[in-house]
Amino acid sequence: MTKASAQPWRRLDASVLTRLEPDTAAIASAAMDQVRAGLRTPLDDRTAANLQVTLDVALHAFFSEIGHPDITTDREVYRAQGRAQHTAGRSLEEMLGFYQSAALGVWRQLTSAAPAVDLPTQAIVELGEALFAFIAELSAAAADGYAEARSQAARAGQARRDRLLGLLLAEPAATRDLLDDAASQAMWVLPGRLVVAVTSADVAPQLLDRMPGRVLVGRHHDLTAVVMPADRLEWYLGRLRDLLGDDQAGVGPIVPLRSAALSARRASALWRLPRTGALGDGPLVHTTDHRIDLLLTADPELAAEFSEDVLAPLAGLPEPARQRLTTTLAAWLARPDQPQAIGVELHVHVQTVRYRIRQLRTLFGGTIDDPAGRFALAIALRIDPLVSREPTNAQSGASIRCVPTTDSSRNASSDGVPGSAV
Repeated sequence: MTKASAQPWRRLDASVLTRLEPDTAAIASAAMDQVRAGLRTPLDDRTAANLQVTLDVALHAFFSEIGHPDITTDREVYRAQGRAQHTAGRSLEEMLGFYQSAALGVWRQLTSAAPAVDLPTQAIVELGEALFAFIAELSAAAADGYAEARSQAARAGQARRDRLLGLLLAEPAATRDLLDDAASQAMWVLPGRLVVAVTSADVAPQLLDRMPGRVLVGRHHDLTAVVMPADRLEWYLGRLRDLLGDDQAGVGPIVPLRSAALSARRASALWRLPRTGALGDGPLVHTTDHRIDLLLTADPELAAEFSEDVLAPLAGLPEPARQRLTTTLAAWLARPDQPQAIGVELHVHVQTVRYRIRQLRTLFGGTIDDPAGRFALAIALRIDPLVSREPTNAQSGASIRCVPTTDSSRNASSDGVPGSAV
């Protein structure tokens, strides 16, 4: 409850009312006239009746509390009006405008009798301050009610959208009748084609109220799912990109409505790949750019086992040597029998490249020269950064290549010429 010290009407001398002899009915009528005067369109009967009731209650409360710190009237009627205003689909600004206009009408009607009773100017000023402070308190109560109703409506609306999202991504797919009913309740138009993106569950709060209304956002298993109609996809993706911050989202393919679960499944599979940098560091990672990666890691345990077995000859080397030889192996597979070009790519002397290839042949035997063996090595290098917690430096681009981790001088000093240590 607001302290009496902040409610100036309670400090007024109650004799002011005795001298003014306010006519409550006349004051209420003047207030309603003032409200109507500020409107472009007339009040409907229901709104006018509700406003009249509020005016009567407010005037009784104001006159009762003047000069009586011990009397407190209930503010629930104003909170209820705020809730009703929201439920009716009307704005908070409109309701607060009613309150201010009504206060002005009350003030004019009250002070019209002041000259006749010789009420001092100071008393008139204090009465005006008290009246508008009182209206401010009632307005705050009404705004609380409005916010409460808006919050309840938002929770109910999100619950309906969550149900729709769950049905869209369900496997097996929900029937069209069920989807139509859920979409109608959620007031969401089902698109013909859509895209599903997924990201961390922690990201949901920063997306829920900031993505466009045509985008569904909600929990999907242990992730946040974002369902975007395909018609304005680039705009939706741009908005998602801006809101993700340091987080990353996997973006599924564009699919027909009935295949929404497929888009979500692929986006989830891509997002769950280890965050090794193999997929890039951009906020959006598209499954259409990583279909080979998804294919190779469809069975993550098998993929990890395969990569580990094929690259086992490198596993026992010190980390710097393992990285150098992995880089060279990837470059050799991409440019077979082109040591000069590999040297340019890796910024090392051609003799260093030849020396490393001899080391690789010692480690892998004839595998790197056998077509089937080279194919297995290429796949293993592609898989390694996608499933390993301590990946090699091989990239997961369209061709199997690696980015050197050292400059040419460092490579030269560490590799040297044939006969030096790895």
